[in-house]
This record gives sequence, structure tokens and C-alpha cells, in this order.
Amino acid sequence: MTLIEIAIVLVILGLLAGLTVPLLSELSKHRHYTSTQKYMDEIKQALAGYAGMHWRLPYADTNGDGIEDTGQLSGYLPFITIGIEAVDAWRNRYYYDVNTRLVTTTTQGTFCTALQNIGSTEKPQVAFSSGGATIVQAMVVLSSGENSALNGGNTPFPEDRNYESYTPTDTFDDIVVTLNTNYLYGKLNCSSTATSSCPTYTVHNRGGGNIWVRGGSYAVCTRIQNNSTFLINAGETILIYSDSGCSSLTSVITFDQASGADTNGDCAIRWTGATLIDE
Repeated sequence: MTLIEIAIVLVILGLLAGLTVPLLSELSKHRHYTSTQKYMDEIKQALAGYAGMHWRLPYADTNGDGIEDTGQLSGYLPFITIGIEAVDAWRNRYYYDVNTRLVTTTTQGTFCTALQNIGSTEKPQVAFSSGGATIVQAMVVLSSGENSALNGGNTPFPEDRNYESYTPTDTFDDIVVTLNTNYLYGKLNCSSTATSSCPTYTVHNRGGGNIWVRGGSYAVCTRIQNNSTFLINAGETILIYSDSGCSSLTSVITFDQASGADTNGDCAIRWTGATLIDE
């Protein structure tokens, strides 16, 4: 081969290497992301299983030993307590935040009642878009992703205990999984402990302004004026919005939450603008 031919071969090899290395890097990044996401789903199931066994969720680990520390709601995932691996695909510890009502219960009845009584302003909460409206959760687990640092509304942790979860971007690669109250309620068969005798609850809007609802018997976005009412029937979930287009979600309420709020049994409750209480 002439020197020119050799030079051409080397140029081609260089071009191929230049294309291959970034591709391998992207494939590795994708593999790490998907494996962490899959494992975090297993963490979610492990926490639901722990709740079904102990009728509570564990406290957070704050001293790094993997065991829950009593009284601590935000910190690292207590991986030894729930019997699961400690780190994500990038060898970083998982962050963890849990609602205060769910760490001290001891029976199915008290745990299910605690789930019902969680108000829409309690923590932790998660927004499923950048800067979007947050929704209360029973528990949140976070991975800091490839850059090993929490991004967006997730930093500094735990600050306001409001978190964000959305499609990764150049500046956001956190992975977030949640246990929401409705999921846990169904997963742990809480309906078997329900004692409500009301097939329908009348909800009085006492929040001081108009709201819009959708869900249940409200197939379209419906305005509920201040001091007027709407209905929630057995098994239904009602979404509450702050705008007429039903694009700004503020709260989610369930029939079981309505049942938990009705302490005098008259099938009437009130929406305060933040939570449900007896009317």
C-alpha cells in the first residue's frame, strides 16, 4: 500500500471512531437511565409491600447507615429497613421524603384513615412539569441522575419539600417515583375498612372564590361558584382547577377522603380551598 492509501485508511478509521465513541456514550447513558428507572419502580413496590406488612411507611435515613431514623421525614432512602439495594446506576444514594401521617400508624384501619385525611397542602408534593402545579404524595424517591446532582425544583433538598418530575433535558436528569394516596389506598385494600353510609357527598365550596371541577359525574370542566356545591359519588375522584379551561390543577379529592372528612355523618363536607373538612 502506498502512503496515500494508508493515510486514507487512517482517516476513515478516525471518522468511524469519532462516530462510534459518542454513540457508545449515549447507549451507556440510556442503559444507566432505564436500569435506574426500572429499579426505582421496584423500590416503589418494596415500599408498598413494607406498608402492607407494617401498616406504616418508614422514616428517612439521615446518618447514612441505611436504617430509618425515627422522626426524620426527609433524607436518604432507608434501604436496609426495606431490604433493597442502596444506590442507582451511577452509584449515588437515593433521596426519600414521606408524609408525616404515614410513619406512626400501626394497623390497616389507622393507615387507611391517615391516607384519607392527607390534605392537599401537605408534603411531600410533586409537579409533573417544570414549574407546574404540585400534587400531594404519600412518598417520593429521587435519583440525582448522571450528573450526580439534583436539578430544577429538586434542589436544594429538601427545602420546601416540593419536587419536580418530567422528561430529561440538558439541564434536568433527575428520576423521580412516587406513591400517591389513591394508589396506596387501592393497593392495600383500604376500601374493605371503609364504613361510609353515604353513597354521595355534597361538597360546599367555602374557599372564598370560584373553582372548576372535572371527573366523576362532571365530564366537562364545570364552574362551582363560591358557597355553591358539587357532588362526589362512591368510587369517584374529582379534580379541582383554578381556571375555566381546567388546565391549572390545584387539588385531587377522592370519595374516601370525603368520607374521612364527614365526622358527623350528614353526607355534607366543605372545600376550604386547601382541604376537606366537615360542614
